[in-house]
Amino acid sequence: MIATAAAVVSASLAVQTCGASVMAAVIRGRNIYGTVIAVSAITAPAVVGFGAWRLGLGNDGLVFLAVLHLALGGLLFHFMTLPDRSVTLRLLVELLLAPQYTLAMADLTRRYSLQAMIESRLRQLAAARFLTIGADGNIQLLPRGVAFGRFVTAGRRLFRIQSAN
Repeated sequence: MIATAAAVVSASLAVQTCGASVMAAVIRGRNIYGTVIAVSAITAPAVVGFGAWRLGLGNDGLVFLAVLHLALGGLLFHFMTLPDRSVTLRLLVELLLAPQYTLAMADLTRRYSLQAMIESRLRQLAAARFLTIGADGNIQLLPRGVAFGRFVTAGRRLFRIQSAN
């Protein structure tokens, strides 16, 4: 039973990984994070159906399998975002891609500057309609950004997370 459950979990993650890869290749320019979420949600019924057929799970087991599948989608989501969002991991990736794994500080700064990091994130937030960037350079939150900002702020208060700055 444990081996079968491990196989279902592995298959669940494989389905999501392959699905997100195929969708990203077919639908160019779409936000990869939205793609991962969509694939996770779309494939959940198939994984639950397979689990019901293969494992003979009852309702509680099927709910657990659905939640597990979506949690694995969250794992995939975070795995995909970490190398770009984490400064430390991004530095390691840049050095790994450099000839002989070596970069001068000036080269590293050109590849991954604070300005480029901020601009990239602002473009992504604007594309996802969280904010707008005016011709005058002013940045304004849109309703989606306000709602998400409030959600994140509430979570920070709840878990007593202080700013790292």
